[in-house]
Amino acid sequence: MREDVKVQVEDALDRLFAEARAEQHVPGDDLMARLMADATRSAPMRVLPAVAVKPVGGLTGFLAALGGWPVLGGLAMATLAGLWIGIALPDRLNDFAASVLGEQVTVSLFPDDDPFGLEG
Repeated sequence: MREDVKVQVEDALDRLFAEARAEQHVPGDDLMARLMADATRSAPMRVLPAVAVKPVGGLTGFLAALGGWPVLGGLAMATLAGLWIGIALPDRLNDFAASVLGEQVTVSLFPDDDPFGLEG
């Protein structure tokens, strides 16, 4: 494309964009009325039922704060599983811990001859 033609095209585009920026596009009243009617028709109706709220306390309040019976059941099962694993530790878990952590070392905090640490 020649340079003078390119300049003419750019000038024409600049004038066209300037005209478009200068125009004020305001929607008509009938369009706005139809738009608002459509929005009102498609909006969900929110009707809240009148519910009497009674104070909740004690075990019922604690249970509601946790999340109800399903949560309490899961909490009880997790507690029992932890207790069972803590008391009846499987031998494989002990071997796994020894292989990951290395040898088990026991350090006595109190010497045998001074059980209360009063000397020294």
